[in-house]
Amino acid sequence: MDIIILGLLMIQNCTIYEMKKVVEKNFGNISSSSIGSMQAAVKKLLSKNMICFNEYVENSVNKKVYEITHEGKEHFLSTISEPMLYKERNMELSKFFFMGFTSKSERLALIAAYVFELKKELIRLEQIKSAAEIQPDFDEDYLSMLKEKGAVEIQSVADVQDIAFFQLAMLNFSIDKIKFEIQWFENFKEDLL
Repeated sequence: MDIIILGLLMIQNCTIYEMKKVVEKNFGNISSSSIGSMQAAVKKLLSKNMICFNEYVENSVNKKVYEITHEGKEHFLSTISEPMLYKERNMELSKFFFMGFTSKSERLALIAAYVFELKKELIRLEQIKSAAEIQPDFDEDYLSMLKEKGAVEIQSVADVQDIAFFQLAMLNFSIDKIKFEIQWFENFKEDLL
């Protein structure tokens, strides 16, 4: 969660609520978007001086807008520059591991329900991809905002497009992975018949 928050703050300052919305939409398959986990991560990042906040009142509501600090930028860039490790943890799959304890009549329905959930997620991700594909190229205003943040060495629209290239690749990876899971579980259902 820390790296996701720092990455979001590399792009723009935001409230916890705004972070939650982005995590729900874009990171639902790799991270929790619960307010509790967000608050715990923000508290930890604040204690390490990786982020700070400005407080203001809007419509009689106290709001905190978080931003990344120099220490946070250094930590973020250092962490994402390390090789990725394989750490997939889908606790829901533990139900599949122990499914042999369920009645034979339940198993097909349980797997069908999981495939249904996978298909819903696939539709959601494909909608995000469609929306991203019809977006115009990044404009100079967005480039200026990123330069102002001083997040990374961004000198041109091409630099911004490099960042977006990997974000779109992650989206494609998630889509392909879900398609694989759907196909695998559809084939497995045949073994149960």
